[in-house]
Amino acid sequence: MRIIQDSLNEAISRAERALVATHVNPDGDAVGSAAALAHIALRRGADVRILLGEGLPTAFAWLSLPAPCVQSLRELGAWTPDLLLLADCGDISRTEPDLRIKLKARGLPDGDWQGITFVTIDHHLSNGGFGDLNWVEASRSSTGELVGLLAEHMGIPLTGDLAEAVYLALVSDTGNFSFANTSSDTLALAARLAAGGFDIATFTAKYENTWNIAKMRLWGRLMTEIRLHADGAVACSLIPKRYLDESGLTRADLDGFASWLRRLRGVRVGLLVREDSPSRCKISLRSVGDVNVNAIAALYGGGGHAAAAGAELALPPEAAAKKVLTDIAARL
Repeated sequence: MRIIQDSLNEAISRAERALVATHVNPDGDAVGSAAALAHIALRRGADVRILLGEGLPTAFAWLSLPAPCVQSLRELGAWTPDLLLLADCGDISRTEPDLRIKLKARGLPDGDWQGITFVTIDHHLSNGGFGDLNWVEASRSSTGELVGLLAEHMGIPLTGDLAEAVYLALVSDTGNFSFANTSSDTLALAARLAAGGFDIATFTAKYENTWNIAKMRLWGRLMTEIRLHADGAVACSLIPKRYLDESGLTRADLDGFASWLRRLRGVRVGLLVREDSPSRCKISLRSVGDVNVNAIAALYGGGGHAAAAGAELALPPEAAAKKVLTDIAARL
């Protein structure tokens, strides 16, 4: 681990212009990790930009970003990075579309960005390493845990807004330190944040108390429609696109619902099927740890972690649910 940390320290320290990015539809770990990496690069003297295709998600509007946020590479104008830091992204297909084009063109003779250093920092089991420098540890709770360790290795104090970004990443991917991916190292890092003056109570108020009545009612509706399969071992939730359209909510307002399916007594696997169009949907899979849902997601070109994974299917939601439920049943 120290060897890759030394290499990352060197790459960040010599960078003049650093672009920080993450996966599309970013969750708390993605946003927190990206913000934390931006803080680190800024502390090392780089001119930093953060790429978030839809801007900072509403759920994290309270988070302080240390650098300008752009929604497309066009907004950068003549500004060209010499370092790209990609956080919490398990595959190039999960990057923002215009960034994906740039990365795929790097290997071509006339491709842009051939001179930049491309770094990936991630904890997804499905990440095989597709950057110039790759720090991937699937055993870690979150990408934010890796970024926090990197900051400490570089001698950058985990305080203030940097601490908040790292803590956001930690609590988002561990379910407030309740999931099986929470290790003693994760808790020790959180303890060091608290020891450095980080106010957990103030953070929690900003992080937890952000719902509006429309979201509360939508989640209530979804809970009444949960279906149980395999003698109660599998919980399934189908979310028609019209539910979001009628409520004025977005896909981000569904973040976390898939994990709630595991709270039902006897449920080993939770399946959420979100309709994006009449012939396309996104599935999110959660398990209590004894079923590897990453292997199921991989059947459809997706991935993630053993207990949390996802994929996209070119099927209507009912057909997708039926197909995936069959694959889940085969692994129970």
